[in-house]
Amino acid sequence: MVIVRVKKVSAGTVYKLMAIGLSVGFFPIFIIFGIMAANGMDVLTWNEQSVTGIKALIVGPLMGLMMTLLFTAFLGSVTAFGLWIYSFIKPLNIKYTAISQK
Repeated sequence: MVIVRVKKVSAGTVYKLMAIGLSVGFFPIFIIFGIMAANGMDVLTWNEQSVTGIKALIVGPLMGLMMTLLFTAFLGSVTAFGLWIYSFIKPLNIKYTAISQK
């Protein structure tokens, strides 16, 4: 494992990491919710109305995309701001595993 010491992390990097992490987490959940709603369960709501049937198979992933974008915008902004403030105090140590070159 390699350790890199950095003064600041760019906002673009923070947003990219948040978007990747949230989408990988949200999409499977909302796909499962869409499948459950297609089978008659009331797990998806839009404008205070349950979405069920075939429509739920489309709405589920779209809700996952919407949640990913909203959370990335909000949490990414808060995280980028917090890391910017932290950069005035001390540098970050980032541990990563390099890709092996063959």
